[in-house]
Amino acid sequence: GSAAAPNLAATAKLVAAVLNCGGSGPLGPISSACNYGGNGDSPRGGSERYIAGGHAVPKRMDRHPRYMANREAEEEEEEAARQRVEEEEESRRRTAVEQAEREQAEYQQRLEREEAQRMALARRREEQAQEQARRKAEEDSELEADRQAWLIEREWLRKSAETTPWHRRLFRSLWSSEPEAESACRRFVFACALGDPFSSVQLGPRGSCIAGTLQGRVWVVAGQRRGANTSGAAAVAEAQGPRHGTSSSGSSSPPPRATMFAGFSDEGVRGLYLDAEHAYATYPESCTVWRRRQPSQQSSICFRSLDRKNTQNVKHVLQRGPKVCLMFPLSTTIVDVARREHQQCPMKLFDFGSSPDVAAADFDGERIIIINRTRTAGTGTGPSFHLAHPETNEHKVLAELPHAPYVSMVKLWRSDCVVCTSGRTLHVYDHVKGAERFVLVGHNAEVLAVDACNEDVIASLSADGIIKLWSGSSGMCMRTLRVVGANFFLAYPYCLCMQDDRILVSSDEGVWLLDLGPQSSPV
Repeated sequence: GSAAAPNLAATAKLVAAVLNCGGSGPLGPISSACNYGGNGDSPRGGSERYIAGGHAVPKRMDRHPRYMANREAEEEEEEAARQRVEEEEESRRRTAVEQAEREQAEYQQRLEREEAQRMALARRREEQAQEQARRKAEEDSELEADRQAWLIEREWLRKSAETTPWHRRLFRSLWSSEPEAESACRRFVFACALGDPFSSVQLGPRGSCIAGTLQGRVWVVAGQRRGANTSGAAAVAEAQGPRHGTSSSGSSSPPPRATMFAGFSDEGVRGLYLDAEHAYATYPESCTVWRRRQPSQQSSICFRSLDRKNTQNVKHVLQRGPKVCLMFPLSTTIVDVARREHQQCPMKLFDFGSSPDVAAADFDGERIIIINRTRTAGTGTGPSFHLAHPETNEHKVLAELPHAPYVSMVKLWRSDCVVCTSGRTLHVYDHVKGAERFVLVGHNAEVLAVDACNEDVIASLSADGIIKLWSGSSGMCMRTLRVVGANFFLAYPYCLCMQDDRILVSSDEGVWLLDLGPQSSPV
């Protein structure tokens, strides 16, 4: 029996090796002494094997290259799978963190934008409130300055008002056999400096007016103030006493005071124009433009730059509305200062005579009256008068002009007539028919100024301060006005401008603004 035992054990090992027996083999462990048992109780059991693919491998086979490769591949796959899982988890975590940070940043930016918008809105409201307060303060300051200026002017108007007794006025009316002149509501808008008379006056929209002097000063009175309940006519009537039918309650706002746009200069003002936005003053060499709204801006139109080839000086400058006629010795240019456009015309000043003897009398935007003051011109009895069209260079001599040797002033009226003055009489001459249409008689002093811009009414001013309005259809005197307090003794080139129910007239003292509204009444 002892000899057969080793053989039996060797046989069992061989069978177990062939059948892959052991703790996890198909036949299970054969005995507790089996070297390939799964319980590891034998001296060499668990420490002398490893599990590959769920099967026990003998220790002497675990270093086989095939099993070594499989084990390394499985370990690499497990490591790669573990790394992928960790990378995915890290990516998800990082994505979540980035999303949270982005949401937090967007929320913070939204809060900052809302805060910035609130601050900008508050700042804008504060700026608007400050701007409104500043404008209100400026308006109050302007209103107070207007009120103070108006108090001084009202006192002066009351002192200069005519206080002739009623019996003297009645005697004067009976002696002249004419109705008593009206005393219109008046304002003394511009004062005349010594030696600097006004050379041009012009009325503008919304009750505004402008005046210029021979030494270049320009004054402007703004029109009706926004928000005011009156344009100043009630205040003017109030200053002239109860005979105008207004009470002195003082509720009406004062009229606006004059504002100086230009001071003294070497060039005198030759023409003026006002529109809703700008004020224009024409000088011999240029035209200055101001913006009427604050802040005021100034620009200039240089007449020399209109034609680079023309090196001659301007001889005569005439203006009607926005159109300015520049007469050079060898050319003529018409400039629209409002549109900043100009047109070169073929008419030459030399065609009418030598430069010292030729003068331009009036311009209506299309035609010009030119006077040749040479005594030998025409029939030899006096100056010759020419009606010229600068654009077509056509002109004709007004040979039958009434009282031509004694004419002191000529104005264009309508498209077929001229108005000329000789002493106290005005003559309306139809140059198309070659006949005199009206003879306007009624002034008791020499006629100093005429306004013929209106096709229905002709206004004339005489040296005794009387303004007469003549009907354009009948030639009859419609109204007679007296400029109370005005004097005309210094032989200035007095100006007269009429527009709607207002008249602007210059005198020795300055410029007067007359309102022909319902406040006008007999003296």
